[in-house]
Amino acid sequence: MMPKLVIVAAILFGLVIARRMHQGRVRKIATDVAPLPLIPSKLLKGSDRTWVIFTTRFCAQCGPVERLLRTREPNSRVVTVDADREPQLARAFRIASAPTVLLADRNGNVLQRLVGAAAVTNFTAP
Repeated sequence: MMPKLVIVAAILFGLVIARRMHQGRVRKIATDVAPLPLIPSKLLKGSDRTWVIFTTRFCAQCGPVERLLRTREPNSRVVTVDADREPQLARAFRIASAPTVLLADRNGNVLQRLVGAAAVTNFTAP
C-alpha cells in the first residue's frame, strides 16, 4: 500500500511542477517586448485589420479561438497559419505555443500579441 501512495504522490508532485513551469513559460512569452517583423502581405490581402492565428494540428483551443475572432470582428480578416508547416514564419514571430494570435494593421505592423485562448477571450479591442 505504501509504495502505491508514494508513486501517486510523486506523480502529483511532477504534475504540479510541470504546470508551474508551463505557466512561467507562457507568462514569459506573453510579456516579450522585442519588436516583431511585419506580417507578410500575402496574409494581409489589403485588409485594415488582420488576425493571424498560429496553430498546430494538436491545438484543441485554436478552432474556438478562430470562431470567437470571426464573431467578434466580422469586418476583420482572420487567417490561420500552421506553425508546423510554416516553421520559418513561426520562428520569426517567436511562436512557442498555440494558439498565439497576432493583430496586424494594413501595413503588417503587429498591434497586439495574444498567447493562449484565455488571452484572446479576455482581450477587448481598442
